[in-house]
Amino acid sequence: MLMEMEDMKSNPLQTNISYSLEGIAFGLADGLIMSLGLIIGVAEATTDPKFVVIAGVIGGFANAFGNSIGVYMSQSAERGLQIYETNEHGVNVNVHSKREVHVNSALAFLCSVSVSVVLLSPFIFLNITTAVIVAFVLGVLIAFTLGSHVGKISNENRWLCGLRYAIMAFLGAIISHLVADLLTILT
Repeated sequence: MLMEMEDMKSNPLQTNISYSLEGIAFGLADGLIMSLGLIIGVAEATTDPKFVVIAGVIGGFANAFGNSIGVYMSQSAERGLQIYETNEHGVNVNVHSKREVHVNSALAFLCSVSVSVVLLSPFIFLNITTAVIVAFVLGVLIAFTLGSHVGKISNENRWLCGLRYAIMAFLGAIISHLVADLLTILT
């Protein structure tokens, strides 16, 4: 705990932003991949944008709760291990505060819901074919932007990191499209 307080005193803004990025990145990445895959898959399986929106909202909220709870459980377990390592073995590690765990959990939820809303919005205003294309492009651009930012703060090539994230989003959407095609053939 002492180490945690010393780190917060040295640069509290940087520490808070750094720990908040974990919840933001997790919520955006997981929410993006799940929502994009679900939206593309449901749109491929049906021609009704209403079904895409319904499935996207239900899936988006279920995923957001799962992300939030997952971040909470993971960081709580990590916090326990950090405290144990510090107290029992004198290992010099930064311990997540309870506040950081709660903030990251909330941010994971909010970012998951936000990215779902962004990806679903074309289905409210556009025909299904155009909406799929717009959602796909938005998803890949969001993934690239997130990857680029992660690359920048981790001193990696931001373009290559952005490209890796964009490829992952692209692959998730394509695989979901193919699964929907397969299910349509089988039913």
